[in-house]
Amino acid sequence: MKQAPHPAPVTPRSPGHDPEDVRRDLLYLRKGVGLTDKRLSGCAALVGVLGGGAEPAEVLRERLESAIDSLHDADAELLRIIFGLDGDVRRATTLATRRDHAGARLGLGREAVADRDTRAVERLLHQLVTGWYPKSPVATRIPESHNGIVNHVVHVATVVNNMKHELTHHHFRFMVTFDGAEFVAVAATHGGEVAVTRGDWALRTLTTAGGVVHQFWHDTPLRRGVTYELGFLVRNPDMAEDPYWLTEESLAFHEPTRHAVFEVQFKGTVPEQVWAFSGLTAAERPGTPNDGMPVNAASGLVRAQFRDLYGGLYAGVAWGDAY
Repeated sequence: MKQAPHPAPVTPRSPGHDPEDVRRDLLYLRKGVGLTDKRLSGCAALVGVLGGGAEPAEVLRERLESAIDSLHDADAELLRIIFGLDGDVRRATTLATRRDHAGARLGLGREAVADRDTRAVERLLHQLVTGWYPKSPVATRIPESHNGIVNHVVHVATVVNNMKHELTHHHFRFMVTFDGAEFVAVAATHGGEVAVTRGDWALRTLTTAGGVVHQFWHDTPLRRGVTYELGFLVRNPDMAEDPYWLTEESLAFHEPTRHAVFEVQFKGTVPEQVWAFSGLTAAERPGTPNDGMPVNAASGLVRAQFRDLYGGLYAGVAWGDAY
């Protein structure tokens, strides 16, 4: 991720549903009578990654089965039994019964089946979050992310004091799509006082010709399919001597991002025009009020939300006097 002009990215509670919610829904659907349209409809997070509640029940089921079938044959066969999709177990009303059936078919004990189906659910979760299966909703199919991360939420909360940057709180919640990475890097064109506020991360900052790169090293190597949180605060060390006016807060979204929220609190001077923008290159950023989405700044607090950002293009909020 690369950051625009001054320090920028994220804080509060994530909107929508995150991978942990989807995992809970999948584990719930293993239990009792297994997967039915009625039980699936009550799993808000899972329904969200399958396309949303406006989709017909048969479409949601079809997409979930597509995700299951996209796994290795052994995982797909096992999960079809565990979720009650296999014809031989559709009348089974307990998970234990379906595990016994799977064990008899695969030559395994119930405990071994339980261990295998739990690991298979984790692999299914990865497929659902990355959208890497044939009938995935088009907006969330991101095969390029198999060697990176998928941001569930990026939240950028900035305080602007009389048109100068005071501080920005960043919050990233993401799932890793491969094993072994040791750090996450966030680039910025300007430095500042940086402090980690969330997660088990150690900070290393490198100075480059174009700005700085903040490396956040996790206390253990990152693991595929695990959800992590990273929060950090960037503070202007000397606002009185800062020669720059802050006129935008934005990020280039190089990693797939499901939800992004930008908040800006104006202290003192409130700009005449504020607009939200997305899908712009570095040269086009931040566009003009006529090209963007007007945001009401009358209260001094503005908020803009985005979904499904990717491709290295910028999104964010900009402001200024009347054009």
